[in-house]
Amino acid sequence: MRITRIVAPCFSLLLLTCSWALAQDAPPRFEVFAEGGGSFLNNGAGQIFIAVPVCLPPMICTPVSGSATSSFSKTGRLFAGARLRFTRHDAIEASYSFSPNHFSLQEGTQALGSAYNRLNLVSFNYVRYLWVRTALNPFVTAGVGTNRFSGPASAAAVLSGLVGADNGWQFAWNYGGGADLVLERHLALRLELRDYVSGQPSFITGTSHNIVPSVGIVFRFK
Repeated sequence: MRITRIVAPCFSLLLLTCSWALAQDAPPRFEVFAEGGGSFLNNGAGQIFIAVPVCLPPMICTPVSGSATSSFSKTGRLFAGARLRFTRHDAIEASYSFSPNHFSLQEGTQALGSAYNRLNLVSFNYVRYLWVRTALNPFVTAGVGTNRFSGPASAAAVLSGLVGADNGWQFAWNYGGGADLVLERHLALRLELRDYVSGQPSFITGTSHNIVPSVGIVFRFK
């Protein structure tokens, strides 16, 4: 019992000393990371022209427009990139992410077909570490980039002419935060949450929010 009373405080002091020593070293300047998580996109609405026109005397035909809504499937996301620190607290990041979200359209209760089934996104971010003196390093981040919705040319909504097979590259920006848990000098566990913001695809109006929670591994180099 007496030995336990002596060893326990000594062990705690050793852990505290190691943690303090790790925090005093300048963190590695360069790192690469790979993460996985979820991809949750909000729905949208827009005006669509019905293929069959309404013709009135004297045979003046005009297309009929209606309201269409879009929806995305909830799916996973792969996220990878690199960071370069230029101070203990400041870094820049380049990243690429991919998610197989399925995009579908409907008018009222009638399904109009699906189209896109993948979302590619490239981002460049500024990262600010709030605390680096312990093994837990929280951070916030914001950046800009571009995204692209695409899918097969054989998709129903593409064949019917409602949308194209490729929505093209759109401007996008993102913001969020997370934390690195430093396991040892060259290895860390990262958890974060980001919101990727861009325009809705095709003729759908409004803003697209893609909420992405993720977790992954960070490899840190000098």
